Amino acid sequence: MTDQLHKIFSKSRRNDDINVVYSIFFKNAYYNLEAYKEGYTESNDYCYIENLTDDEGDAETFLKYILNGKAYPVHIKDLADDFFR
Repeated sequence: MTDQLHKIFSKSRRNDDINVVYSIFFKNAYYNLEAYKEGYTESNDYCYIENLTDDEGDAETFLKYILNGKAYPVHIKDLADDFFR
């Protein structure tokens, strides 16, 4: 296992003049997701999901899914639970 962090995807989407950044990282054999509103100040403007999946294709598909839906960070955990369960 490695402690290095490898960023593989980073996308942003402007939604109602709010820029949301979505990133997927590969760490310790799993893909992790981070999403935040730029300049966030509240906890519901930030989301980090550790060990999202071990499959790169699933990680890419989920990223496209939340980008198309323009999901805000506060909702991503619930979307991930539905998508991967």
